[in-house]
Amino acid sequence: MKFEERKLEDCLGWQLAHSVTGADRKFNKATEVTRDMIDHLQSGETKTLQVYQLEPGDLDEDQAAEKAAKLISGSGLVVQKAGRGRANVIAEHDGVFIPSDAVDQLNALDDAFSAASKGPFSKVQKGELVSTIKIVPYGLPGKILSSLSLLEKMRVTKFSPFSASLLVGGAALPPKVLNTLEARLHAVGGKLVETVHLRHTSEEYAEAIKSNKSDLILMLGVSAISDERDVLPEAVRTAGGSVVKVGLPTDPGNLLMFARKDTQTIIGLPGCARSPALNGFDWVLERFAAGLPVDAKTLAGFGTGGLLKEPADRSFPRRRRVGKNNRTAPIAAAILLAAGRSTRSGDAHKLLSLVDDKSVIEHSAEVIAKAGITGTAVVTGNIHEKIEQLLAGSNVVLVHNADFALGMGTSIAAGAKWLNQACEFALIYLGDMPFVQPSTIKALIDSAKDAPPSSIHIPTFNGKRGHPVLWGQRHFKALSQLKSDVGGREIIRENSEKVVEVAVNDPGILIDLDTPEMLKQFGITPTIR
Repeated sequence: MKFEERKLEDCLGWQLAHSVTGADRKFNKATEVTRDMIDHLQSGETKTLQVYQLEPGDLDEDQAAEKAAKLISGSGLVVQKAGRGRANVIAEHDGVFIPSDAVDQLNALDDAFSAASKGPFSKVQKGELVSTIKIVPYGLPGKILSSLSLLEKMRVTKFSPFSASLLVGGAALPPKVLNTLEARLHAVGGKLVETVHLRHTSEEYAEAIKSNKSDLILMLGVSAISDERDVLPEAVRTAGGSVVKVGLPTDPGNLLMFARKDTQTIIGLPGCARSPALNGFDWVLERFAAGLPVDAKTLAGFGTGGLLKEPADRSFPRRRRVGKNNRTAPIAAAILLAAGRSTRSGDAHKLLSLVDDKSVIEHSAEVIAKAGITGTAVVTGNIHEKIEQLLAGSNVVLVHNADFALGMGTSIAAGAKWLNQACEFALIYLGDMPFVQPSTIKALIDSAKDAPPSSIHIPTFNGKRGHPVLWGQRHFKALSQLKSDVGGREIIRENSEKVVEVAVNDPGILIDLDTPEMLKQFGITPTIR
């Protein structure tokens, strides 16, 4: 191709390299220069033009773009008709896009090519733009593409239909979480055919795996997978399967297990799979659905690019604590909830009722004090004057929640707003739990030593979670924004990978005094409100 700046009279039969305006007319680029155009431009101040002319064997920009796109596009891709030197490549079906080295080779071939594509192993939908090829000059020698030597063309690997079963340990999943998982599977051609609820034991999981016929088995435990000897990996081995990898180098999604049994694939889900936000489970699921190889080496390679979401607490290095064994207790405060109306306890108010010679709320406040927490906010509401009288001699701060009738969430929010930045963790304590042992609170605080400020520490007794819960500072804002009667359950679900379960020998973490029957069972003397 010739590209020159020529005198106006010498441009006849060439094509404009750029748009030109003369007098009251505009001539667009790529327009062939005619005698009429020359005469019109001569009436103005135009003396020269930048023009080009294709030579024998040259391809114009559209021909070159379309030919290049077809050369590097493989199965699952459709090249659209080129225009203005650009050819777009779209997905023929839903699947995973694999660019190979085609785009890089085309760009390295000559500066005339400007090719771009989506990232490797991106999930794409039918009709989605996955690559575009732009030709910079107006034409190229036809033989330029003959030197392109590709080992592999870019392609889209189609999702294939598959069946999936979900094995859930402990309590049933909330509908929102189940809908999220079903939507994930549906997006890649899968169908959830059954949900099985089990106790969180390797024996029960193993029996469920042995009898399962689905292509994919998803396992969601009560607690996160923290070791290759944990409940879920052990269940896979007991069932006759093999664990490929425990742990995934993505964030979120670290605590994922990938395993196989015969022709079945088994995935132990990280807690973040409960959320619709992108996490490492999505990457694994997409490759499985597309029939791409998934092995330990593949999964280990997820690290580069695997930081999918930057949490606020990762912006700063963890503080080093000093003291005995280089660890000291974090600064913790307590929020004691005492605002409720006690509607389920009949004529008696549970917080005013007596354990021996003291009210339930006094006992709860004493448990916190004996655990060594000196900063406690008691959130009052319905019977705030009586609560204030009972705790008049205690070293607590009273925070009144005028919106107590809207639910527990408003009381947690009121207490969280009282916390200050010096506080690293906050213990949320239900006022009707007088039988919790101070040692349990100490165990929670000890668990928080050197833990990140995003951690949530929950006590367990015989494998069952209870109260109180110790919250890291990064959750204070979310707690302060709670409304209605939701409480902190949803925050825990959304941050399940940050939960630390602390086993304690304390049945008191499971005993709250909601009903007249509970008051009677535990020898509580009812106090009429």
